[in-house]
Amino acid sequence: MIVTLDNGTKIECEDEPFAEGGEGKIYWDRAGTHVVKLYKGVEASREAIIREIVGPRYNVVLPEPFWDKYFAWPDAIIKQPSLGITMPRRKGTDMLWFLQPAARKAYANKNGPEKLGKWINYVRISIKMSQLVAKMHQRGLCHSDLSFKNFMCDPINDSVVLLDCDSLVVPLMAPPNVLGTKMCMAPELMTYYLGGAQATPTRETDRHALATLIYWLMLQRHPLIGPKQYDTDADISESLALGPRALFIEDPKDRSNNFPKMPPAFAYTSFLTPAVANLVKQAFIDGLHHPEARPAAPDWSQALRRMLDAIIPCDNPKCPAGSFVVHPGAGPVQCICGQPVRAVATLPVLNFYTQKKFGQFSSDQGYIMVGWPGRSLHKWHTDTDTATPELEADQNARARLEHDPVTKRWALVNLSLPDIVVLDSVQGPVALPPGQKVELKSEMRILFGPPPQYRMAYVQILKVA
Repeated sequence: MIVTLDNGTKIECEDEPFAEGGEGKIYWDRAGTHVVKLYKGVEASREAIIREIVGPRYNVVLPEPFWDKYFAWPDAIIKQPSLGITMPRRKGTDMLWFLQPAARKAYANKNGPEKLGKWINYVRISIKMSQLVAKMHQRGLCHSDLSFKNFMCDPINDSVVLLDCDSLVVPLMAPPNVLGTKMCMAPELMTYYLGGAQATPTRETDRHALATLIYWLMLQRHPLIGPKQYDTDADISESLALGPRALFIEDPKDRSNNFPKMPPAFAYTSFLTPAVANLVKQAFIDGLHHPEARPAAPDWSQALRRMLDAIIPCDNPKCPAGSFVVHPGAGPVQCICGQPVRAVATLPVLNFYTQKKFGQFSSDQGYIMVGWPGRSLHKWHTDTDTATPELEADQNARARLEHDPVTKRWALVNLSLPDIVVLDSVQGPVALPPGQKVELKSEMRILFGPPPQYRMAYVQILKVA
């Protein structure tokens, strides 16, 4: 089959579609670079809407091309044999394979268990998902169907791609074509689906879907599907659990949907940093039935990115997670699998502070870095104006943490920061030029440069046992 673009270019495609939905049929092009979608029975305004999405006004890819690999964004309009679009062909696997136990087992049997990735891969994928949604929402767009079927991912490479970008809700022009996918739909949309009050997809319903996917992927359980039954009919019960009766499975006040035998270490408050746990609370307790209270995508991006700095690897080679969040002051440092840390006897904790008034520093929303041999500090750690790095942020390390296995001591090596000043109770302020290092001690303070542009770190030395 030959399709003709609106600029006259012709593309050769396979004769048979590989997928078909309510909107149209989808084909592979024979060059192997694009996917072709031909609409069927579309309204007259569809071409104008597609032009807005492809054009510079709403296209998230055009101004910053590095985003191109994260979106299957429409890049051309087809005129013949019917209205359609071309989209770049992307690699990845439907996210559902990594969410459900039976699907995970089947995927592991086919591809090898190592292809499922580790927990930290899911954290990184969640960061990217939140950044993609943030970029789209910044343009005023709503996806309306953020779900496991529209996110493709590859855990081994921490890659993720957002699909179905031709059906976005364009402000004042394109209403939503779908309400969403059942397991990811916001409660108000599911309620409408069941015949309740009118509701339409918005950025707030996107926020619920994003939070659901993040929680589900990182904790391997759906946030609303618990032991509580709402009807003797299983399908009706599930629909009520996702809609008008929705109740978080870890709600501390109404425990009727809690799993009674969940180990405390697996609770979201133990598994995640306080900042990420607070977003879970906002999404599934405060904002579950109050859309305006749901956290925005940039909130997830920042909190999850900062959580990476509190994660260390597990010593147990058979650990299903492979790493875990350290909670300073919460007792012995051990993984959720029960394995205590044995690689080191102590862990340095850098508590990040920012200057609010001259000479007065306060905690930067509880942001910490838990030291690990070779862990590095970057611009987004040291500078106050880069709290949430973009996907293609400057990756050059500015400082590095070192551990001496003989002396058991920790040091900070300055790689490129010109104005680090170290303050401790003995020596007072001491400059640390690039190329030099300083032993880390409890209650030491490190200024990464002149405030308020740069952060200060307050050092704790944490005993692991």
